[in-house]
Amino acid sequence: MSVIECYLCGKGFVTTGPKICPACMKRLDALYMEVRDYIRDNPHLRLNVRELADAMDADPRDIQALVDMGRLELEGEGSDSELLSEKERLLKELEKHLKEDKGRKTARIKYAAEKYGKKEKKKEKDDQ
Repeated sequence: MSVIECYLCGKGFVTTGPKICPACMKRLDALYMEVRDYIRDNPHLRLNVRELADAMDADPRDIQALVDMGRLELEGEGSDSELLSEKERLLKELEKHLKEDKGRKTARIKYAAEKYGKKEKKKEKDDQ
């Protein structure tokens, strides 16, 4: 256990886990419920942290803390959404490549088996 400063309020507290004090965590839990309801009620909106904080009349650091903790995923953040779409594109490309490579590997094995495998040994036995 170590004494650290809270990521949000700066108060010192003892923890082995998150860098957010229990008081701030309780506040974030309440804020999360409000934000979740707001997002659920307005599914057509694509907001970034600042816009959501303005709409909820909340501190942007609290909203960012929820995002950093993985409790919220906001699509309105340009670089993050672009990075996510790039990862999805690369994943699809990799899956396609692996499917193609699997077919090639089977063809290579068949070619090798035909050229160097059992068929030639059978020919040698037949010739004797």
